[in-house]
Amino acid sequence: MKEQEGFVDYPDQQMILYVEKDDGKYGPMQTGSYLSANYMEDYIYKRRNLEMGLREQLINGSISPVKYYMVLVDLSLSELAARTKIRKSRVNKHLEPKHFGSATTAELTKYAAVFNIPVANLFQVVLVKNDGNFESNLILENKGGKISVDHKPTGSPYIVLTKIEERP
Repeated sequence: MKEQEGFVDYPDQQMILYVEKDDGKYGPMQTGSYLSANYMEDYIYKRRNLEMGLREQLINGSISPVKYYMVLVDLSLSELAARTKIRKSRVNKHLEPKHFGSATTAELTKYAAVFNIPVANLFQVVLVKNDGNFESNLILENKGGKISVDHKPTGSPYIVLTKIEERP
């Protein structure tokens, strides 16, 4: 790739490419990310719609928290079973709201570890008002903005301290 072909004007996400310089030698060049510059807005839009749809299903009782996070993290049933070391048939049961209540605290702890969330988030939906709209804390944590959502573990593995604050 030539140096002129590698340049992307996207200061939000920079990267280093090794390109052919004008003198014929190869060397590093700092440039913006092509994927971020051209596809990031579409990805964020689709991700937000996916989260909102799943959240509605979760609130309506159509899916369990395990199914909600499994889809958001983009895991298959087999992958989730392998990572939690819970039988696949048992994980499959926990995807349904009527069987989610039969999950043990040990299983819930394993799910939370795989999803990288506190166990308490399996039992709550945190929405934060941002620019007049309520948005999921999952969306807010992945973008720069005026609101910070911070989850801190406590002495109990089943209790989380959630701090929501507005940045100056």
